[in-house]
Amino acid sequence: MKDIRLRDDEKRMLQGEDGIVAQKSMEWLVEMAQIAGAEELVNLDGTGDFHSPWTTMTVHHEITFDELKALADAGGHFKIPTFANKSPFLEESPIHGWEHCNMCAKVDPACRRHDDPDAHRDFMHDEWYEVYRKLGMLQSHSCANYLVSTYPPTLGQHCSWNESSAVPYCNAVLGARTNIDGSFATCYLGKAPYYDMHVTENRRATVLVKSDRLIQSNIEWDVLGFAIGEECGLAVPCITGTAKPNTTQFCKLNAGMNTGGAVRMYHIPGSTPEARTVEEAFAGLAPKRTVVIGESELRATYEKLNYHKGNQVDMVYLGCPHLSAVDMMLLARKLEGKKVKVPLWIMTAPWLYSVARDQGYLEIYEKAGAHLFDGTCMSAMGGVPEGVHSIAVDSAKQSYYISGCYPDEQFDVFYGTQDDCIDAAITGQWRGEWR
Repeated sequence: MKDIRLRDDEKRMLQGEDGIVAQKSMEWLVEMAQIAGAEELVNLDGTGDFHSPWTTMTVHHEITFDELKALADAGGHFKIPTFANKSPFLEESPIHGWEHCNMCAKVDPACRRHDDPDAHRDFMHDEWYEVYRKLGMLQSHSCANYLVSTYPPTLGQHCSWNESSAVPYCNAVLGARTNIDGSFATCYLGKAPYYDMHVTENRRATVLVKSDRLIQSNIEWDVLGFAIGEECGLAVPCITGTAKPNTTQFCKLNAGMNTGGAVRMYHIPGSTPEARTVEEAFAGLAPKRTVVIGESELRATYEKLNYHKGNQVDMVYLGCPHLSAVDMMLLARKLEGKKVKVPLWIMTAPWLYSVARDQGYLEIYEKAGAHLFDGTCMSAMGGVPEGVHSIAVDSAKQSYYISGCYPDEQFDVFYGTQDDCIDAAITGQWRGEWR
């Protein structure tokens, strides 16, 4: 592996002169830079995000609770504004609404056993987060921090994020710069390996994506995103043949692209900030290839995201990525005066739960028989309530993830529009189709 050019302050950290936490963090960053082929680190001037309470980078660079607490007690703090993503642990409980989960053994503190190591880990979370709070973490606990943080990074700022829907939002929609590298180390030191999306020339488009169907509805953006991810992998696409996306549709596109593939950056001329035209997106160069994702490709992707044999729906789940305040308002409008037949779960960010309550959306959901949760997602909870063998979702990402929770048994996943999912919640039957 090549040597990394280090600044004087970075050398001091690596030698342990700034303490054990800084040393372990710098060791990890150097190792990651070597693996990525980066020649140096970049100083971050944007925001950070990581799956807390993890501090573990690798088994050799794990930061203990005692080390973290000593750091906080000594006045240590994150070098950039740092937000808490939802916890990565399976069987992670919602912060609000957990009592409606019907998954007591997984989420009710009264049901956890102190002699269970995993349960002890859950009890420890409050202690970890108290320390994180002292270090300056903003505990948003959301996969969509960019919708609730009130402090988005600006064009060209270097960030360190870590979430499949968030990374392309940072790069493409905001024009800030990040790789999938959000961690305790990057946020604490305010540094990250300088490679990939931090480097200007890597952000230009290489693949031209066209569609013979005007992309304008939420599900079209979602399906298109997954199809682009499968087609482009790590490449940077320039997308044409679409209407102008709104915020929710950007979220759908981003989540789909970084689930079907690993698209961290893209351009939609006229909608994203780094390219007003197709020519600008490619920096004046010719596309390496042109891909058409039209009617037949979209239909095939939609069918791929449906894993079911029958039509009986046991449960409906909405909120991947976490719903915004506007999403919850529009959903409340659709559910008002209706009554669901099967469980309907709605997921949002914890910072928006009180908004939903104060705006009256929570009352509307509950009158309809639905429940609002926050701070996690169905796949992060490790499954569904006992007795549920089929689920309807309106998210390509959740369809892909939740099916992976059941590798050894038949579990039906229905994927379609939000309206299709609401109809399924009311009737218990799936009538969705690609339209």
